[in-house]
Amino acid sequence: MGLAPGEGQSGLYPTLVAGAEVDCQHWGRDGQSPSGTSLSNSLRFLIHPRRAPSRFGSRRARLFDLVSGHPPSKGPVMRNFLSLCALCLVAPLARGQTLVRAVNGPAANAMYGKACLVVSDQNADGYKDLVVGSPGYNSQRGAVYCLSGAYIAFGTGTQTLWSVTPAANPGDLFGYAIANVGDNTGDGVDDFLVGQPGYDISGSNDVGAVRLVSGASHLAVSLIHGVVTGYAFGTAIAACGNADGFGGFEVGVGAPGPLSTDNRFYVLQGGSHDFTGSLSTLPTDSFVASGTEIGASIAGGFDLDGDGHPEFVVGAPGDSGGGSQAGAVVVLEVSSLDQLSLVAVYTSAIAGERFGTSVDAAHDYDGDGVVDIVVGAPNSPHGTGSQVGRAVVLSGARLVAQTPPYEIYDLYAGAYGSPFLFSFHYGAAVRASGDLNNDGVGDILVGAPDYYATFAQPGKGYVTVYSGATGTQLCGYLVGATQDRLGGNFAGAIDDLDGDGFKEFVVAGPLSDAGGTDSGVLKCYRLFPVAPGTYCTPKVNSLGCSPSINFSGTADVNSSTPFLIGCTNQINQKAGIVFYSHEPISAAFQGGFLCVKAPHKRTPLQNSGGSATGSDCTGTFSFDFNARIQSGVDPTLVAGAEIYCQYWSRDGQSASSTSLSNALRFLIQP
Repeated sequence: MGLAPGEGQSGLYPTLVAGAEVDCQHWGRDGQSPSGTSLSNSLRFLIHPRRAPSRFGSRRARLFDLVSGHPPSKGPVMRNFLSLCALCLVAPLARGQTLVRAVNGPAANAMYGKACLVVSDQNADGYKDLVVGSPGYNSQRGAVYCLSGAYIAFGTGTQTLWSVTPAANPGDLFGYAIANVGDNTGDGVDDFLVGQPGYDISGSNDVGAVRLVSGASHLAVSLIHGVVTGYAFGTAIAACGNADGFGGFEVGVGAPGPLSTDNRFYVLQGGSHDFTGSLSTLPTDSFVASGTEIGASIAGGFDLDGDGHPEFVVGAPGDSGGGSQAGAVVVLEVSSLDQLSLVAVYTSAIAGERFGTSVDAAHDYDGDGVVDIVVGAPNSPHGTGSQVGRAVVLSGARLVAQTPPYEIYDLYAGAYGSPFLFSFHYGAAVRASGDLNNDGVGDILVGAPDYYATFAQPGKGYVTVYSGATGTQLCGYLVGATQDRLGGNFAGAIDDLDGDGFKEFVVAGPLSDAGGTDSGVLKCYRLFPVAPGTYCTPKVNSLGCSPSINFSGTADVNSSTPFLIGCTNQINQKAGIVFYSHEPISAAFQGGFLCVKAPHKRTPLQNSGGSATGSDCTGTFSFDFNARIQSGVDPTLVAGAEIYCQYWSRDGQSASSTSLSNALRFLIQP
């Protein structure tokens, strides 16, 4: 079954616009094949202006459905005959972020960036550095690297300041998780606890382990191993500070194991991390949640209930309390005796979304003085048969007090994450990043590593940046290169590397093919500055004129100089407005194109002026958008917010009585 004649012009598919390049393929049922499906070869075409189509590819294809290295999903995506079209704009909208530096993994299959965190200056050059896990390196023995912040800033000098490749066996996955655990060795330098979840002991595979890496010697100085086959102790690690007052950071370690086991979350006493031996011989406490994969993700280092004891937020994406594998997050407190107690549980009610696959917490977003929690649910269907994904920001204060509503923001994939057919796994990674737009509130990064632009092609991945203060998306979409699978992990804000007064930020694609298959990549981006630009197509009005949007000045939260958004070629003496939102679209509308995605916000009415009598195209509009930004009437107009706007005006002689300009995209500067 194909699209019906004229269906592309119906407006049902708003991305089918002039200039869109379409790759399409027929999918159908084949009950006798092992997969139960049939796939045609593909057709590529451009929507007006025309060009000769070309056929490409073979009759076999595979859907890529990877989240942080997990195997492909087996769930059905489509149940009827469909014509599948993945749209690639020939001239896609510019994105706000600017790439500063890209660093590829050391070798194929290295999974460089599976873990990454910003650390203090390691070589006294004045720049913060990065510690990066590469668990796939050397047949999955694994490695950890320290990447120079100065190299990221300038691209010169030493790239890797130090590395750790301890003796390990294939499949050990050293470097899968990393946490800064303070000074454990007494040399005045912070040390790092590194996860090795594939570690085996005699008679038991994948019991997992953690190893202390000395920040001074850059050697692995301990090995604490798990005790149960398949528990994968060391899958996730986070420190919570000194809970017992005896020195050293207490550290949470996940052993999520398979769903069929007694999954556990452990807390290790401060000062015990330099021990070598079995976990069973250490003074630890654990929290057991069978069949939940508790410990798949962890955040720590905050006091949500204000009682002086730190808590951990622990992801349990396999929890089925709200539906099969709906997922949950658990808040656990560490007492002065290093004992764990349950404080709160948030259980998803959306079956299959695996809420808690990723979690982070570092900032107060709602202004109540308590740290809030960012959680990813990458398999969320969003009302479809696909694993579109979402991220949710929970109020830390309301959750521990059990006073709903708990949700501050519910963040779904936007324009790049079309929810209709595709499994992009938005929320596979989240980060409570440092403040990127200097509004005094930390910001939020969400990744969709399996975003792809063409059906059954390798994933580019993409990342969105949100204002923590308002939940507004900042700076559009950051899309990776082909096969980058960008957004699989984050280091977040690193430092002001270019001296513009704003921090740059680092994202990872641990399954990127940039340096070889699954070699991994780290990319550093800056937000500012970005020049405005026009896009979309104006509607020709009843006098044969095409209204043209323009601008002068710079959109700025502080500048007293106007940022004027104007429009020429308007019919004289007509009323008009600017309408805007934070996402673009290009959909057939009233004989023209709607270029701004709903929900819209509108400015006050203007008059086009021009000739006092008769009808001609001498009318113009002009609106000072800086005055609107600084008025406070719209709290989403913050530094870093990307705005898409268009002029609407009256045209009494057209069938719809309306006129539409082309559109303008701009970034609000700090």
